[in-house]
Amino acid sequence: MMNVITVAQIGVGYWGPNLLRNLIVNKNCRVKAIADLSNERRDYVKKLYPSVNVTENADDIFKDETINAIVISTPVHTHFNLVMKALNSGKHVLV
Repeated sequence: MMNVITVAQIGVGYWGPNLLRNLIVNKNCRVKAIADLSNERRDYVKKLYPSVNVTENADDIFKDETINAIVISTPVHTHFNLVMKALNSGKHVLV
């Protein structure tokens, strides 16, 4: 039996909803939180997935010790800084 991995996602823009949907249906994942700067995108997630915590501050995800992995789905120019913060926080990363 596989262990369930606790996941968070940063960015729910263009590709983000597809990634989030696949994480939600994966029995080996528990999606705990998402972060997005857009109020509209946060509301979208709240409506579809009320059990997922929603924040505009990605640092909330980096600081959460119960989150094992982070999916980053943001514009390319933001990837380096977000990946480095995630790795320095001890998280696995999918970009």
